Amino acid sequence: MKHLLLTTIAAVVLVGCGKSQTSSPQVEAAEPAAGASQPEPQTAEAPDISISDAAAKGNIEAVKKHLAAGTDVNVKNEMGTTTLHDPAFSGHKETVELLIAKGADVNVQNDFDQTPLDWAIQFKKPEIADLLGKHGGKTGEELKAEGK
Repeated sequence: MKHLLLTTIAAVVLVGCGKSQTSSPQVEAAEPAAGASQPEPQTAEAPDISISDAAAKGNIEAVKKHLAAGTDVNVKNEMGTTTLHDPAFSGHKETVELLIAKGADVNVQNDFDQTPLDWAIQFKKPEIADLLGKHGGKTGEELKAEGK
C-alpha cells in the first residue's frame, strides 16, 4: 500500500512540477555565395511547457518541438522520472511511440526503481504496457531479477 501511495504522489508531483530542460541551439548564418539562393537557416525553439508536462498531457506537438530543439529524450526530473514515464501513466500512446522512436530508454528506472512499464501497469494502461513490452520494456522487478 505504501508503494502505491508513493507512486501516486510521485505521479501527481511529476505532472505539476516539471521543469524544462532544454538548450536552444545557436545557428550562425553564413554569407550566401554570389548569385546563389540559399534558404534561411532554421532554428528550433523549445516551447514554454516542459517536455515532461507536454508528454504527460499528450501534447505531442510540444514534445516534437522539444526534441527538434535538442532536448534529451531521456532527461530525468528531480525524482529520476523520464519523459517516457509521463505518457506511460497518463495513457498517451502516440507520445510513447514518438519517444521510443526518438531513442527513449524503455527500461529506465526512476528513483523508486519503477520503469515506464511499471507505471503503465499500475495506472491500468494495458495498451501502453503492451507497446512498451513489444519494445523490450520490463518492470523494475524483472530488471532486478536480471541484476540490473
